[in-house]
Amino acid sequence: LGLPKMPPPAPAAMQPRTDLPPSPALSIVARGPDSFAGRKLGILTSDGASAKLVKALVDEVKSIGAVYEIITPKTAGATLDDGTMVEAKQKIDGGPSVLYDAVALVLSAEGAAMLSKDKPAKDFVSDAYAHCKFIGYTADALPLIQRAGVLPEDMDEGLIELTDSSSATKFLEICAQLRLWDRELKNDLDAKGFLAAQ
Repeated sequence: LGLPKMPPPAPAAMQPRTDLPPSPALSIVARGPDSFAGRKLGILTSDGASAKLVKALVDEVKSIGAVYEIITPKTAGATLDDGTMVEAKQKIDGGPSVLYDAVALVLSAEGAAMLSKDKPAKDFVSDAYAHCKFIGYTADALPLIQRAGVLPEDMDEGLIELTDSSSATKFLEICAQLRLWDRELKNDLDAKGFLAAQ
């Protein structure tokens, strides 16, 4: 405001109540959804990535009543390992992870190496992690995850390796929780300070 001196604070109308017990009925976390239906999954993929895994994720998303978007390094899309072209809904530069309730990184080794040098791709991963979202990933995507600042010691139960269709099903079942709030308590400095003060 640019005030040279702050005015005296106005007197409070009443003192805040601090003697009320917690109310589980009012807890958003305790009363969260029990499925991923109606939510959106962002699938970041690249040339040479597993067509079977992309298809497994897409099929599972559709079966539970959720939606998805394909995000790729190129505007047109990506050519998967079986030669099929998957059309992109977003280019990585314009499809940040904040648009999605959960994300999956289905990458080839070459795609992950390329995206590991790309700031929007690293932001895609680091923002999803910071926002406590569930992240599915293929083993080839690990270099991108680490370059995004999620080190081996930071890997938690919210990062789920995708290997086949059953792991895709498990991933989306876990995504029903929407967020891994424990990650916030472990990584957020304000939350750590709050807990230490309790």
